Amino acid sequence: MKTKILVLHPNPDNLDAIIKKANLQNSKNGPFEAVLLLGKYDLKACPTVPEVPTYYTGSIEQKEQFTDIMKNLICVTGGFLTLKLASGVKIGFFDRICEDATGDVDILVSFHWPLAIAKTQGLSVIGDREVDKMVTKLQPRYHFAVGTEKGRFYEHPAFPWTPTKACRMISLGQEGSGNKWFYAFSIDPLESLPFVDGVNPFKIESQNVSVVEEQMESGEKLQPLKRASENDEQPVKRPKIVAPQECFFCLSNPNIESHMIVAIGKHSYLATAKGPMPLPQRPLDFSGHAIIIPFDHTPIIEDREQREEMAQFQKTVAAAFYEKSFATVFFQISRPENVHIHTQLIPVRLDGAQEQFERSINERTRQNNERAKFNQLLEFTSDTKQVKAILESKNFIKFVLSMGDKIKVYAAQLVSEKPVDLQFPRRVMSFHLKCPKRTYWDRCKQTKAHEINECEKFKAFYKKYDFTS
Repeated sequence: MKTKILVLHPNPDNLDAIIKKANLQNSKNGPFEAVLLLGKYDLKACPTVPEVPTYYTGSIEQKEQFTDIMKNLICVTGGFLTLKLASGVKIGFFDRICEDATGDVDILVSFHWPLAIAKTQGLSVIGDREVDKMVTKLQPRYHFAVGTEKGRFYEHPAFPWTPTKACRMISLGQEGSGNKWFYAFSIDPLESLPFVDGVNPFKIESQNVSVVEEQMESGEKLQPLKRASENDEQPVKRPKIVAPQECFFCLSNPNIESHMIVAIGKHSYLATAKGPMPLPQRPLDFSGHAIIIPFDHTPIIEDREQREEMAQFQKTVAAAFYEKSFATVFFQISRPENVHIHTQLIPVRLDGAQEQFERSINERTRQNNERAKFNQLLEFTSDTKQVKAILESKNFIKFVLSMGDKIKVYAAQLVSEKPVDLQFPRRVMSFHLKCPKRTYWDRCKQTKAHEINECEKFKAFYKKYDFTS
């Protein structure tokens, strides 16, 4: 028997209004047998009662696996649970891996995307290989996920499990985000579907994993990308073209170190730095060195929304550090020869920050201009009109010193095709922090466990200011 299902990705702050909308849809386009709310929430009862049984995954473990929060609003907790509707449709709710999960489901609901599909969109960070395992085991006909709290709308092309069974994976944006946040469909658990001639991404992912495992077993080393030359006495060579799937900063890189990601926005993300320069400065118990990275694999920033969101990351991170009596130095190199533009940030003591920073940038500029044989000469200015003209050229080195309400910008014009010392900003900061031995990132490497710990501490520190959550 064919039945109708309504799927929504709600903003939990608007729960009552969303239930009213669901009730309206039920009267106009229903009746629906069930309403599924995507995401993970700690919802409370609201004035409007759902007309249709409405299920959501709880963010807090309940005593019962299915808990009635109010009439027709049911919280699901417990790792992996299945629900069979009167029509015979089986719905699986996946929150964490369950080795005992068996059998097929018609509809699967998870928070994360499967990694195999996330990779096709360059969004590895919102994928989870544990979801892949459940998807391939349960072979749903519909799979709904969001990936992040705000989500995004995406409908993957249908692909086959068998000649008579296909799968559709749909991600929804959150209500109010500007993305599509609702999806209604009909389903018959007994109906056979015509053959779908699509590519099964899980078979491709399985093949890719096998290739990597073969390389590891044979002892073949997976070669990392080489970083730009750090020797300021040699000409800088033209960088090789680096594809997104090979780029350190691209989410489509299957080897991206997602354990270092602090927060993900709509156009950019914040991550802790590999090889952080500063040691923890009390009262901070972590280095504070981080990177703001746009999603787009581009040498300069052209997109306005991307630029605005990166500025929002800067503003909120600076506010968090200022609360702890730290100024924040942001630095960026923008030039056509870049691989993937990004902004780095380092906290410094607020007391005397401007005087010490200007002394540092002046001294390192002097050394660059006097000692380096091949690097182009640098001249920094903080004059507002001159800075504006330099930034409009998209070819510059820029420092921003944020001290609460006071912000100073220093910029130097770069000349295309001429070598530039890519380590110059780190040289300035190592001079400022009096740690010359930590100029190069690879001399400050941490273990993965240390990196994970550093990221978790940054997340806790930034939580109050995190506009992406």
